Amino acid sequence: MLDFLSKPKNEKENFWALLIEPEWISSAIWQITDGKVEIVNTSPATRWEDDLTEAVDVSLSACTQNFPDDVPDPTKTVFGVPNTWIEGGNIKEEYLTKLKKICQDLSLIPSGFVVLSEAISHYIKQDEGTTLSGIVVGISNETLDLSIFDTGKLASTTSVLRSVSVEDDMREGLSRLNEGLENFPSRIILFNQKEQELDEIKNNLNNIDWNNSKFIHPPRIEIFDPSKKILAVALAGGSEIGDVSGMVETKLEELPVEEISNIEEPKDMVAEDLGFVVSKKLSLPKLPKLPKFNFSPGGKPLILGGSLILITLVISFILWWFLPKATVTIYVLPKKLEENISLNLDKDIKGENVDVNVSGEKTKSTTGTKTVGEKAKGSVKLQNGTAFPINLPIGSVLVSSTDLKFITTKSASISGALSPSTPGTTTIDVEAGSIGSEYNLAKDEVFKVGNYPKAEFDGTSTDSFSGGSSKQISAVSKEDKESLLSDLTKELVDEAGLKLNEMILSEDYLVESSLVTDTTNEDFSNKVDDEATSLKLSLTLNVSGLKVLKRDLANISKEKLNDKVPSGFVLKDEQLAYEFIANDNDGFDVRLIANLLPSIDPNEVAKKIAGKYPTLAEDYLSNLAGFSRAEFRLKPFLPGKLGTLPHIPKNISIEFSAER
Repeated sequence: MLDFLSKPKNEKENFWALLIEPEWISSAIWQITDGKVEIVNTSPATRWEDDLTEAVDVSLSACTQNFPDDVPDPTKTVFGVPNTWIEGGNIKEEYLTKLKKICQDLSLIPSGFVVLSEAISHYIKQDEGTTLSGIVVGISNETLDLSIFDTGKLASTTSVLRSVSVEDDMREGLSRLNEGLENFPSRIILFNQKEQELDEIKNNLNNIDWNNSKFIHPPRIEIFDPSKKILAVALAGGSEIGDVSGMVETKLEELPVEEISNIEEPKDMVAEDLGFVVSKKLSLPKLPKLPKFNFSPGGKPLILGGSLILITLVISFILWWFLPKATVTIYVLPKKLEENISLNLDKDIKGENVDVNVSGEKTKSTTGTKTVGEKAKGSVKLQNGTAFPINLPIGSVLVSSTDLKFITTKSASISGALSPSTPGTTTIDVEAGSIGSEYNLAKDEVFKVGNYPKAEFDGTSTDSFSGGSSKQISAVSKEDKESLLSDLTKELVDEAGLKLNEMILSEDYLVESSLVTDTTNEDFSNKVDDEATSLKLSLTLNVSGLKVLKRDLANISKEKLNDKVPSGFVLKDEQLAYEFIANDNDGFDVRLIANLLPSIDPNEVAKKIAGKYPTLAEDYLSNLAGFSRAEFRLKPFLPGKLGTLPHIPKNISIEFSAER
C-alpha cells in the first residue's frame, strides 16, 4: 500500500506520520534507527470539524514547535486513515481529493497510507509478539467501525451508525460480520481519543449477555491507549520501508518515590481496599509528622481508628493529587500575512529543470449525434414544349412542388416540340438531394427543371419514389474530443506533479505553475462524426518544470515578512505557502502567504495551569496570543473545591485547534 523512496541505509531521514480520524488529528515525526522505528516528536491531538487542511497545519506546527531550526522539517508522509475512508482497498475519491489538497497546500509528499485498525493489529503483533485474533472497534460520534482479525489477517469489516445504545450498535455490527465465520475471537479492542468514554463503553459491554453469540466464552474487552495510535501508524509506515523489527522504547521521565514518614499502615491494607484503583507507580512527596487524633470520651486516644482514618485521608489526598488527568483544548485564531513579490530565476533565486513522462488512458461516452440513411430514387418523364432541343447534363436539379431537390444521375437530350400538343419527351433517373423518407414522393409529382420556366419545360414522376430513410445515431463530436483531451491532460499533469515531488529532494520546492506539457503520443479510438457510443484516448506527455531550494524561498519570504509578524506569533518555514504565476519577464509573480500560529509551548502551558480551577486557568489562557476559547475535560470529574485541574503537569494533555 505504501511506496516510499529508497534511501541509503546509513542516512537517517525524518518522516511524518499523520493520523486523520473523524474528529481528531495527530502527528509524529519518526525515523528508522538500527532497524527500529524511533519517534522523534509527537503533537497533542487536535480537534477538527470543517477545514481539514488548517487543522493538519496546526497539528504539524505543534509537532515541530520545539524542533531544532537547523533540522529541516520532513516532507514524506504516511497517512493513517479510518476504515470509512476505504473502498475496495483504496481511498475513496472524495477523501483522496482532501489528501491531495493537504499535500499541495502544506508541501507534503504522500508516501502512502495505512488503515488505522490494521495499523493497531500490526502494533499489537510487535508489542505482544503474536498475531492478533480479535475485533478492533473504532468509536466516533457518528459511527462504530468494526474490523475482525483472524491470526493477524483482516477477515471482515463493517461500519454501524451510532444510536443511543452502544450495546445495540455492537450487536448490529457483529451480526453483519457473521457471514463466513464459525466463531468470533474472544477479544475486543476499543479505541478513540476520549478515554473516559471508552471506560464507560467498556463497562457497558462487559455487562452484555454473550451466551447467544458466536463467542465461545465472554470476550475480554480492552482499551487501546489513544497516545499509541500515532505510534502504530509510524510503525506500519516503517515496516514498509525496510526490515523493521519494532519500535525504540521512549522512556518517560520518572519522579523518585519518596518515603512518607511517621505513618504506619496496617500490613494487609492497600489502596484498593479503600475503594481506589492505583493504575501506575506514583511519586509521593514527604509529608510532615501528623498528630494522633483523640476521640474517646475519657481522653484516651483511639489509635487504631485514628490511624485508619488518617491513612484513608492520606491515600485519598495522594490519589487526588497524582491520578486525575485532563485534556485541555485551546482554540486559537491563526493570523495570515500576505505579500506579493516578483522573482527572477537568474538573479533572485536559482531554478533547475526537472521532467517526467506520464501515460494514461481515459474513456468517456459520446454526446454527439449524426443523421444517417438512404436517398430516395425514381424516374421522371421530361417534357420539352419549346421548338428547340434541350441537352440536360448529369447532376441537373429538379425541384418538386414542395421544394425538395432531386439530382439527375445521367445526362439526357430532349427534342423540341412537334406541335403545342406534342412536346419532346424522354425519361430519366433521379435521386434525392438528401436522405430522408420525405423524399419518397407519389406518382405524377410535377417538377421544375433547372432554370427553365415550368410552362415550357417540366418533369413528371412516372411511379412513386422509394428508398428514402433517415435515423439519428450516437457519434463523436468535436467537443467530445476536446473535453476528453482536456480531462486526461489534467489528470496526467496532476500525476506528473506528484511524481516530480517524489523525485526531488525534501529541501526542494516544485513550482507547479511552471509545469509545461509536451504531447509525445495522442491516439483517439475514433474521428469526429464516427458512429460510436464511447470515445477512448491514449495519451503520453512529457511534463517539465522548475524546482528551487525551499531555503532560498524561505529566506526571501522572511526578509519581506519578518517586520510584519505581530507580537506573540512566530514565523517558521513550514508555515509559509507560495502561489507562483508566470510573468512576461522570464520570472514569476509570487504571492507569499504565512499562516502564523501563536508561539505557545504546550509543556509550559500545562505547568502554568496545573492545580488551577478551570475558570482561573481560562483567565491565564486568555492572555495567550491568538486565544479564542478553551474546553476542559477532567477525568474523573470531582465536585466543588476538588474539581481542579491535575496538579501534575504531565497529566494535562494540551491540544490546539484552529478556531473557525
